[in-house]
Amino acid sequence: MKILLTGARGLLGSEISLLADHLILKKTKSNLRISQITGVSSGKHEGFLTADITTENGIEKICSADWDTIIHTAAWRSPDQCEKDKAGAFRINSWATEQLASEAAKRKAKMFHISTDYVFSGTNPPYKENDKPSPVNYYGETKLMGEKAVLKLCENPIILRVPLLYGMAAGLQKSDLLYGTLKALDSGKPWPMEDSIVRYPTYTGDVAKAIFFLLKKNASRIFHFSGQCKTSRYRITATFAEIFSISMKNIVRLEKAPETEARRPNDSHLAMGKILSMGFPPPMPFVERLKLLKGEIEKES
Repeated sequence: MKILLTGARGLLGSEISLLADHLILKKTKSNLRISQITGVSSGKHEGFLTADITTENGIEKICSADWDTIIHTAAWRSPDQCEKDKAGAFRINSWATEQLASEAAKRKAKMFHISTDYVFSGTNPPYKENDKPSPVNYYGETKLMGEKAVLKLCENPIILRVPLLYGMAAGLQKSDLLYGTLKALDSGKPWPMEDSIVRYPTYTGDVAKAIFFLLKKNASRIFHFSGQCKTSRYRITATFAEIFSISMKNIVRLEKAPETEARRPNDSHLAMGKILSMGFPPPMPFVERLKLLKGEIEKES
């Protein structure tokens, strides 16, 4: 298997790269045999293929590369920014995904596309893979357009929907959940945190393992993967404060989320019974994972 990985320097892409390198070195005798992984970056970085997937030239570079499997993680994930710049959001989340899916189909390559829980409205959780999407913001709309293009163009693709991600493979500052929470606690000034929108923090290391698990199983169509700890930004902050022994005195609890550029689903919990039924283990609880990451986080903070 020769993998092309978009968003290779991002929060999830970095985790996938690490695991792929491990599997290559391990030279596993299973039916998942990886011979190389080519990471794509929009900027120039040693060891990466430089290609801006929002441009015709970038797509041409990818089309000329040697790969038989593509894992597409690159996306614009800020709902508010997507609402402000709909053309830019469409270009990367929808147009680029369609171009990559088209090339995968031409060369009969496996297409693995990372999508989001934001394709759902958040009014009737938990959501199963066959539930009808109904996004409430433009970010969710563009990701749904990308999903539809992949399903239309590719034979036996995999689409993996995931919620709020956190991890350390790309460095602390690349993880908005980890870095942003510590920044708020250390700010020394009043910092509002909403306690109404339901979140399910999901560790990138678990997602990376789920990706290779599904590839090994030669799976196809749509799957959900999510942390199962029901929480909110305020409660996430309280968990951090307890584990890292930091005062919560400057954190202001908001019973209702403030108005933002983009609406958020209130509870877009993803049911993951489908992948669990295939033998994939349940993810570690958020609190336990955070305790394991504590030392690594403290080194970079």
